[in-house]
Amino acid sequence: MTKTIIAIYEDGIFKPLEEADLPDHQRVRLKIISEDEGAILQSQKKALLEVAGMGASGQDDVARSHDKYLYSKD
Repeated sequence: MTKTIIAIYEDGIFKPLEEADLPDHQRVRLKIISEDEGAILQSQKKALLEVAGMGASGQDDVARSHDKYLYSKD
């Protein structure tokens, strides 16, 4: 199970800001991404998707009609 929760690091302890819903003594692996970095990653992802044109064309058969759209051939 993978779950993302927000926590605060205080006095050497990670303190979750929401219910983690885990049994006591459950071992977990923490991947630490500061909220500043998380915001940067989201903005980069959004920019890359815009550059790639994901969903912007409205075409849903691009792979099937690749040559038609790319080279204006039938």
